[in-house]
Amino acid sequence: MEKEFELGCERTVIYRLRSSGEDAVGFLLQEGIYRLRWGEGVLIGRYESDRIGWRILRETRFGEKESGTIAGDGEIRSPGLFEGGALGWLEKDGTVMRGGLIFAEEEVGRVEGPEAEAAAAALLLIFLPEEEEASREMKRRG
Repeated sequence: MEKEFELGCERTVIYRLRSSGEDAVGFLLQEGIYRLRWGEGVLIGRYESDRIGWRILRETRFGEKESGTIAGDGEIRSPGLFEGGALGWLEKDGTVMRGGLIFAEEEVGRVEGPEAEAAAAALLLIFLPEEEEASREMKRRG
């Protein structure tokens, strides 16, 4: 989906930390969440402000689905993943941490730009779960 971007708009870049280093996996721009694919941005969702922070919405085959929220204090929560709850948080330096009831505390990436809170939430609520599901699928296929 092509979209015209306003001049002067700054992207917020999402980086995924891996054992081999870090990779840019996506970015936020003008309330859209984009996955980087072959150097181009592919729209996969959007984010919007609400009374407590940001809501993260993922485009699906059947419409839009809320993936979760990030509050003003930096805590990222999911309404349904693993029956809901805290998934992690954003540090002041842009580091994204995963940790909560189910996950051990670990650094999973970082974000850089004006919409850091929404980008951190997108990393934990969209990018990581989809990457982990793809990895499980590859193992199943052998």
